[in-house]
Amino acid sequence: MNTGRERLLSDSRLALERQIRGEANVDFADRLFAAWLLGVDKFPFNDASELQTLVDERTRSYREVAALGFAAQRMSPACPFRTELCEALTWLSQRPMTIVATPAGFLTDPVALLGIANGARCSGDPSVKRAVSAWMARVMTARENLPAADPWERCLIAAVSNLLQMPNGPEVPCDPGVADCRLVLRTRGSLTATHAADNQADEASLLPLLLDESGEVLEFTRTVMRAAAFDVLKTVTITSGVVGGSNRGTSHSAAEEGVKSVKKVFVSYSWDSEEHQQRVRQLVDDLRGYGFAATMDLYEPNPPQGLPAWMVESIRNSDFVLAVITETYRKRCEGEEEEGKGNGVKWETGLMIRRIYQDGFVNAKFIPVILNKADSKSIPSVFLGNVYYNVSEPNGLLGLVRLISDQPEYVPPPLGRTPVLPPRNADFRSD
Repeated sequence: MNTGRERLLSDSRLALERQIRGEANVDFADRLFAAWLLGVDKFPFNDASELQTLVDERTRSYREVAALGFAAQRMSPACPFRTELCEALTWLSQRPMTIVATPAGFLTDPVALLGIANGARCSGDPSVKRAVSAWMARVMTARENLPAADPWERCLIAAVSNLLQMPNGPEVPCDPGVADCRLVLRTRGSLTATHAADNQADEASLLPLLLDESGEVLEFTRTVMRAAAFDVLKTVTITSGVVGGSNRGTSHSAAEEGVKSVKKVFVSYSWDSEEHQQRVRQLVDDLRGYGFAATMDLYEPNPPQGLPAWMVESIRNSDFVLAVITETYRKRCEGEEEEGKGNGVKWETGLMIRRIYQDGFVNAKFIPVILNKADSKSIPSVFLGNVYYNVSEPNGLLGLVRLISDQPEYVPPPLGRTPVLPPRNADFRSD
């Protein structure tokens, strides 16, 4: 590993961070964009009171809607202001493309559009997401009459289209100068993951960007994306042992080994309501955004082998199975549901209980998860010996990610050397 290059990269990252923290009068939406991309550990979000004011006053500007969207994505699936978010998105979806014959500001604001798309994705309301998607389609059409956007802006617009699953969306620019944008947006789940070779090419393109000595001063948004790209590159370097990952994936077996390292997660839940189902889907999407191969029945509506066999395979082949607990789930798990209802959960939990029994009641695979604090009272007895994760709390999802990725919050320090301690009566001499 080239330690000199590593040192230069680290210096570049620190310079970017100083530039980010030194920016004055940064818009609230842009600050939340930074917190979303960089993570609260690297860009602490200390504006809870400002966010609460935004929620309470029922926002009425597109940038404030974008701020709510980024905040909801960062807190998802534990977003406590879903109702207000849906109201704001519904209001925005009725806004025209022009104001007094002048193009609306959001048409040329890709950061805000990305925040709005994130908000729609986190809303948990299919009708709201449909309304926002229809409005965004009009935005895309109106943008065709505007001057060509910069490549990094087109990356954000492509991410908007991908998040809302819009047909015939714009292509992602392949310009090496925006490799940082592509890589970061893929890492956050906003752009579809591509072939491993494409990611490796972008990682290689990052090096000259991060070591840029041209003296170019980036505006706040681009600085944030470049700093976030450094963090992605650092993670790749730690994993592969190669700065920039340029020597990775040189063989088919190595590529297969990389695929095997991705943790597989199956999510089991009860169909309590459409809103609950969408919150579970959001949890799955969040986990996929963190790099886990998470899945649920919504993404496999008609498996060729049939649902029962698919459930067996999914539970058997997954590294972790998350049981999303509600009172309905508990009843079906413990045989209290009426006959003919909830057979899917009955089947899945039956498989889990048998596996736990066969393993001598040692369980590290089946993890109880709750989306509401009140559901902690409904945890089935088979899971009572396990820690549950309340993802309605700010650190709940982070704790779950740490568990799945085997990155504990605290690790014991290395063992030191046992000191040599002479006895207090060292001067004693026996005859």
